[in-house]
Amino acid sequence: MDIKKLDNIKTPEDWLNEALNPTEKEAGMSKRNSIKKVWTIVAAIILFILCTTSVTMAATKSNIFQSFLEKMFGKDNVKEVELTQPTEKIKADINAGTDGMVPLKENTMVVGENESFISEYHFAGDIEKIDQVYTVVSDGLKKMKPINFEAEFDGKSFSFQYVTSGDEIYAFNCSEETWVLSSYCKGNVIYGLRKESEKKAYLLEINLKNKKVRKISDNNMLCNFVISPLETKILCNHRGDGYWSVFNTATHSEKKISTKLVNGYARTNEIEFLDEDHILTYGETIYKDNTEISYTYLINLQTMKIEQKYPEIGLVNLKWTYKYNAKKNILEFYEIAGQNSITIKDVKTSGHVIAVKGNYVLFGSMEKQNKPFYLINLSERTWKKIQIPKNLIDDMEIHFVRSQKKLLITNNISAYLVDISEL
Repeated sequence: MDIKKLDNIKTPEDWLNEALNPTEKEAGMSKRNSIKKVWTIVAAIILFILCTTSVTMAATKSNIFQSFLEKMFGKDNVKEVELTQPTEKIKADINAGTDGMVPLKENTMVVGENESFISEYHFAGDIEKIDQVYTVVSDGLKKMKPINFEAEFDGKSFSFQYVTSGDEIYAFNCSEETWVLSSYCKGNVIYGLRKESEKKAYLLEINLKNKKVRKISDNNMLCNFVISPLETKILCNHRGDGYWSVFNTATHSEKKISTKLVNGYARTNEIEFLDEDHILTYGETIYKDNTEISYTYLINLQTMKIEQKYPEIGLVNLKWTYKYNAKKNILEFYEIAGQNSITIKDVKTSGHVIAVKGNYVLFGSMEKQNKPFYLINLSERTWKKIQIPKNLIDDMEIHFVRSQKKLLITNNISAYLVDISEL
């Protein structure tokens, strides 16, 4: 199986690291780094993944697997879907393989934050090319027709292709040295990045309707980015200089964020927007009475002040964490900076967060056989207990499709759509 990660909404870190090579200075972050390392290892060794992964396609049915899904979710809520069954291989660049051909089944991946776009790709040299994209609809998979965006910018051709599902956009096949940063399209305007040289890059405003592209920043944007939900703000990580800034997409102005508020070497998954003006991020770690306490900060980007310091960090994501009461057999998930919580009773043993995708969390233990897993909907504060046989779990992959309220579940043999609208 070709497990391939695609981060299509942030600046690729490969050329950033090559260009910048900063010294990592993350003092005071030992506890959360250790915790993150544990989850990274867990995520790497299991194939029950709720994030960007590949899909292996085959025609053979798996009756045992289907019976398991029907038992867990109800027969009427489970439907087998046929992923693409190509009769011939995609012709690729001669440098991509010994015979210039790439088997399609080894070059398929699922991308998207809350939607699932199934894309087929090949490599032309070192360049990844998307050949076809599918999305999940109510009765199966739909072959999508990409929209071609072409414009003239700075005397050069500027182009990419894109598809949309719900309010999410998936852009691909960008022209050389350009990237589309936006993952959501709530209007006609999205944002991109163009690399001018090994030391220069700038932000672009892209109007999908009138096909106009314009430069909106200086050339100092060799960064990684976090974009606010409505894209009024773009957080920029100037990692080479060890600081973050906030870029206002309306005024095209940039303001430096003090490293006392946001660690200059914090990664993009260590910052999360609560709304257009507030973010959560990891704060300081202190020692009190021989106990190490790590904080999460609530920061107001308008005032550039810390509004609240929470003496804990999220074990689910930056917003959510959990605790297990062994005496009462109660598992509780709760918001660090909010009032929402989910209580699950009669949980015999503890576990850990195996994976998170959108509002869904898979919780359980891979080490303790025959113990239940829990599929939790954070936004609806609901959950479902799932008993997954050991012989089925190793090859299982799950992808969330928010707009359809479905899961796309595969097991190397078959693929199924599972209706979870009641969860």
